[in-house]
Amino acid sequence: MTQIFISIFTRFNGAIMAMRPFCFQRGIKPTIFILVSTLCPAVYAEYQVIEQVVAIAEDDVVLASEVRDEMAKVHQRLIANKRPLPDNNALFAQVLEQRILRSLQLQRAEKIGLRTSDQQLNDTMNSIAARNNLSLTEFKLSVESQGQSYIDIRNNIRQDMIIREVQRRSVIRTINIDQSEVDNFLNSEKGKALLEIEYNIDHILLAINTEASKDTVAAAKIKMIQLKSLATLKGGFSAIADRAEIINAEHNPLGWRRFSDVPMMFQSTVKNTLEGEISEPIRSDSGLHIIHILAKRGGVEGTQTETNVRHILIAPNEIRSVDEAKILAAEVRQKILAGEDFAFLAREYSDDPGSALTGGDLGWSKPGTLVPEFETMMANTDIDKTSAIFKSQFGWHILQVSDRREKDLSSELANQRARMAIAETKYDDALSNWLQDLRDNAYVDIK
Repeated sequence: MTQIFISIFTRFNGAIMAMRPFCFQRGIKPTIFILVSTLCPAVYAEYQVIEQVVAIAEDDVVLASEVRDEMAKVHQRLIANKRPLPDNNALFAQVLEQRILRSLQLQRAEKIGLRTSDQQLNDTMNSIAARNNLSLTEFKLSVESQGQSYIDIRNNIRQDMIIREVQRRSVIRTINIDQSEVDNFLNSEKGKALLEIEYNIDHILLAINTEASKDTVAAAKIKMIQLKSLATLKGGFSAIADRAEIINAEHNPLGWRRFSDVPMMFQSTVKNTLEGEISEPIRSDSGLHIIHILAKRGGVEGTQTETNVRHILIAPNEIRSVDEAKILAAEVRQKILAGEDFAFLAREYSDDPGSALTGGDLGWSKPGTLVPEFETMMANTDIDKTSAIFKSQFGWHILQVSDRREKDLSSELANQRARMAIAETKYDDALSNWLQDLRDNAYVDIK
């Protein structure tokens, strides 16, 4: 009878940390063995190496099998693309370094508590399957039919997601962009192009001879107006392609165009047509056109409603219950309605220390900066009117809206877009520097 005893140095952190002092002092390469013991009159034991640790990276190890598996994948890709195979020693060193960096990044993510939820992973897996025109079940079956492990692929994708996130969080904070860079970018051709509005334009042309009579042009215009009405009803030009063919009109989408690339004869119409709308017929030397603005993107146009508001807060406390606070708030409101000065009453009664001394004035408030109950009441109160009393988590409020204004956000939006574009250009270099620092400052022992 033969019994097989397996002795494996496991990969978890505590075990490998226990191995490190012993191995380093003696120059021993950590290995994994199978011990085969044959029970017979003369007991015989043989140790056989089945795995080897090729590197220690902080609290983790890189196994030879991991490097070999990755090398095999590289070979398969190169063969499939009919590319020459590299020297095995050079490839081994390159793949080993990649595995070390991968391990260090995953360990960094674990230290900062970064996780990828099952829902996030499932969404990503569904997205990958959809890009291959498969359901997730079909994708799983396809993977397994090729001899691959769906579980392994799922785990690798989870790790890739974690690595991308730890890179993003670590690198973004190292990128510094000053205002002069932003200004220079906005003044550059690249900056101007980036901030320009783009339009997705669908287009139908009914060709008309330049020498056509007025009656012919008028009849053609009626046909195009009818075509426009039908397209509006049906949801776009693609749905009426057969009707367009009947009147010999040509469906010719223009696709995404920056405004400066839109044909001059359409620019005025495009500028004044809302997203989703279809234009009236446009006359040109080639005939009559109708265009459909399918979508818009980019640009830096935008406004924000700001409200100048003041308030009085009556809060419950140790000697005033919630109901008593409500009663007092109602009494203060009656004083305001009777003509007493709001600012004076705010200084006397308000429990908001930040605004009481200034007569309850909160200044110009942007959307999203105040509690929801306050913003709802503020939005529904006319200028120079006093609101009803209302409750928030802080107590009972009375507010007055002094004024409203529309603030142009174009400059702020342009600055944000410019900073994002500049950050993208700096990201790759910053990522390389971060990875190098991560590698240089880590404990790595290559066997």
